[in-house]
Amino acid sequence: MRLFMLPPTTTAVALLLWSLLVHLTTETPAGVPKGHGEPLGNHRDSDGHVDILTTLPSPQEFWDKYVSKRRPVLFSGAARSSPGMQLWTDEYMLETFGDLKVRIEGKHQKEGKYPEGEKGIAQDTLRNVLQTYRTRDVYVVSQIPDPLTEQVAVLPFLTCGTFKNHILESNLWLGGHGTQSQIHKDADNAINCLFSGTKTWIMISQDYEHLLPDVVSSGGYSARATIDPDSVDLIKYPKFSEVPYTHVDMKPGDCLFIPASHWHQVNSHGSKNLAVSIMMSRLKEVDLSECDAVDLDFKPLSEMNMVFTYDGYSEQTMGDMDPFELRERIVELCSAIKELSFSAVYHEFFHKEDEDNEVIDNAIDTKMAKDKSSKQQDLHKMKQIFAILDTNGDNFLSCDEEVLPKLSIATLKRLANIISYDPSNSEEYEFSRMGTEVIRILIEHVINKLSNDKAPKMTKEQFLLRYRAVGGSRPVGSQLYDMMDPSQQGYITREMVLNKMEDVISLYDDGLHPHHTQNMPWQADIEIPGSLINEVGTKQQWKAQKIRDDL
Repeated sequence: MRLFMLPPTTTAVALLLWSLLVHLTTETPAGVPKGHGEPLGNHRDSDGHVDILTTLPSPQEFWDKYVSKRRPVLFSGAARSSPGMQLWTDEYMLETFGDLKVRIEGKHQKEGKYPEGEKGIAQDTLRNVLQTYRTRDVYVVSQIPDPLTEQVAVLPFLTCGTFKNHILESNLWLGGHGTQSQIHKDADNAINCLFSGTKTWIMISQDYEHLLPDVVSSGGYSARATIDPDSVDLIKYPKFSEVPYTHVDMKPGDCLFIPASHWHQVNSHGSKNLAVSIMMSRLKEVDLSECDAVDLDFKPLSEMNMVFTYDGYSEQTMGDMDPFELRERIVELCSAIKELSFSAVYHEFFHKEDEDNEVIDNAIDTKMAKDKSSKQQDLHKMKQIFAILDTNGDNFLSCDEEVLPKLSIATLKRLANIISYDPSNSEEYEFSRMGTEVIRILIEHVINKLSNDKAPKMTKEQFLLRYRAVGGSRPVGSQLYDMMDPSQQGYITREMVLNKMEDVISLYDDGLHPHHTQNMPWQADIEIPGSLINEVGTKQQWKAQKIRDDL
């Protein structure tokens, strides 16, 4: 076979035309910013990879070079001292930890969007996750259950001095390929150790926060930017073109230090991606004097005096406010005001933008409207705080007598859980997420269906079909059905539903968690200004009509 060869001059011309064509098809069109419509990181070149250390620093070096300067750093291979990195195969975890409960999200981080698990919305067992994560849109973002902490090694420089006493919590991250976060920042310092898979990170200093678009607070110091990391709109957000960044390529065994308030976006790769993070306080100063006299080595997380722990079965405290920082804020508030009013505490910890002190103070002993907004929930939290600290019941807190003497870590943890409570940390999330209005509409719909002589009975599957249509889960829907069919007849009638209707509706608390509200002496509740009630009422009417249309 003969090969057809172009003459040398023709070949050169062809190559020139080809290179010109490639250039024209890949060059950004005139007037369109570089990286527009492309994944995050294409808007400009990276300033480089974050520092990589192959030997671990001393506690003082870690503080001086990284924590105090809010500078991220990668510790290559540091996670290999954790037994879990070798032990935590799917088979081992399934057999050893399968019954433990974990919090779950979708693979693409979206506020308020949680998948269904064996325990309801946002709640699953490790067993179910391990059996389905490769094919299901699910990602474990959970406080780590205590039994796993024995197989997680804490890096030596965290095991002494101030660092040792300010480890707040530890979190477990587990999912399949394609897990992605939004651009966000966390309130606390973190060290993320990768056991399986790979991760790529975009790291943005807090110095450039003013250039980030659509920043939404997640409470406290945490926040997220709603820009799409898959397709950055640089025409809508032109200032983002100016944002410099560094990057991180993580492999199994690496640990990454992410400073508090340092913005980042993460993509996880591999058929299994498994990591553990350890959260630490936002420290302003440290005392590491004891560290020089201690032989530092890796230490099991289970042996550390971690502030927030999770037994694997009850309610989590993931993301709760740092109690040490809470103490500082209370002490600072008391240094300015010796007697704290309801409104002073409310403004400090919830809505500083509210100026209607008189309305808030007068609301203490009045009745609350049915439709509860987030502001109303915060006022309920205030009642819980006063129930703990206001020993004489006068609706004022004496700093010297009632507040400062009570600031033990145990009390501060209780207060922190009230202030920053996240319903998705509990099996009760589904109840608060749906609320009484949604479940009442559903029950009324079921009663109407059963009032028809042609269909006087409804099976569990028929009920579950309707319950899941309004955003509920199969596990909780089954619980409701069993309440209405206590004799297990296999069907429900109109009379059976009417008999249990109020019991069912009472489970749905419009965001007020039963753990926080039961047996409290202050349940006279609170009234909210009429304008807010009207606003909430309008939203509820629209929501109610949409649900009725869906059913």
